[in-house]
Amino acid sequence: MTETTDSVHLPVVNIAETGDIILVVGPEQLKLRVESLILKAASKSLCTMFRLNWQEDRESLVLGPPVDILLPEENPTALTCICAILHYRIEMVPQIMSPYDVLKVAITADKYGLVGALTFANQSWLSPLNKAASDLIVLAAAASLFQNTQAFKEITKALVLSHRGSYLTLWSEDAISVLGERIYCLLEEQRGFARLKLEEILLGGTKASSCVHRCGWTSKYAYAYIQLLETQSLWPMDIQSVAESIERANRMPDPIPEERSTECKFGYKHFVPDYRSSYRYKLDNLDSCIGICLNCFLSKQPSAVSCQMTHEH
Repeated sequence: MTETTDSVHLPVVNIAETGDIILVVGPEQLKLRVESLILKAASKSLCTMFRLNWQEDRESLVLGPPVDILLPEENPTALTCICAILHYRIEMVPQIMSPYDVLKVAITADKYGLVGALTFANQSWLSPLNKAASDLIVLAAAASLFQNTQAFKEITKALVLSHRGSYLTLWSEDAISVLGERIYCLLEEQRGFARLKLEEILLGGTKASSCVHRCGWTSKYAYAYIQLLETQSLWPMDIQSVAESIERANRMPDPIPEERSTECKFGYKHFVPDYRSSYRYKLDNLDSCIGICLNCFLSKQPSAVSCQMTHEH
């Protein structure tokens, strides 16, 4: 940080019209007029920084013109957004931000110890709804820096459920700088787990009805169910997108056997299985287990004891 009073006459963004400092941000030298007391109250890092620079010049801060602070390495969009939030200038905060802008805000907030001050603001920025996979990996990095455990789980869950191809196609230097390459391995591991569990749940339907007396009751329902899985593209080899497969499974009707079974003296024990209710709970439970726990990810030693979430994998 450099202090100067000989600044070029550029338009000033008055986040605080009576502010005592002007942040000159980035190579574009965007000028943000802000209150030093607000920034110092929000960040111990900035408090220390300002104290070191202005310890002997308190009178000029009160009576003189605002002091320019050069921050050439910072991102103008990120710092404008952060300062607007800290000064309660919500109308200056963009309603929609790109995932990369969200990550820049997260990086700046992490650098200056402002993550806590942005706790409520970052919740809306980190929504995974209607985001492409390439955007989700960037948002995952931002959620990690914001220490938003729930958002990190939901974002990685969306990546596990919806992405079809290799996670290496989502390679992002910005995300890697925060998350490291390990995130791609964990996503692939989670997707493999989700697919295996889904296959286990769906194939379990072949045993939904049983009769030990070899009358054919069991076989006719099992065969009808297998045919239904094939027509619904839910046979194991057909599963690509976990989310789409779960959705198809929830819509799938119960099978209606076309074959006949032989007469069975224990026919009074036969019952028509309710397939949908039997696997719907299991599908809901699977859905809740998907997503990477941020606490486990950061510790690199997954442990349910130290984790704030209940998770199976």
